[in-house]
Amino acid sequence: MTQKADIIFTKLTPDTDTAVFSELSALDKACTGAEGWSAESFESEVRKDNGIVIACSENKQIIGLISGYYAGDEADITSVAVDPNHRRCGIGTRLIAEFERNLPEYISELFLEVRESNTPAISLYEKCGFSKLSVRKNFYSNPPENAVVMVKRR
Repeated sequence: MTQKADIIFTKLTPDTDTAVFSELSALDKACTGAEGWSAESFESEVRKDNGIVIACSENKQIIGLISGYYAGDEADITSVAVDPNHRRCGIGTRLIAEFERNLPEYISELFLEVRESNTPAISLYEKCGFSKLSVRKNFYSNPPENAVVMVKRR
């Protein structure tokens, strides 16, 4: 797999242009549907002391994102999205690695939820070291679906 040199990963800050948060929201909703995050939700996550939002861009266009937070010795990935035209070229793997690099060293476990039917995402997470922990019944709506809870121990 070749990686293009013009792909940039950026940890967002409270000073990030608000237009970027709108782009993140549009990508998240395009990938996950109506349950995707709003621009305000991404901006709120960045403003938290323990929040992490990383955008991936190519030629100044956002093509991927990851968001989450940490508390105690655990972290939670709340959203991962990659533009469909840029999937299967390592961006998801790199986003997860960037998220982990931005966590404090004392974080011992990472958690996430994923739709039970989203086998490509489950495969990505397993490739990145996550394993299935449990199932949350009817966690999602539009359409209703169970969530697989996954964990990675560090």
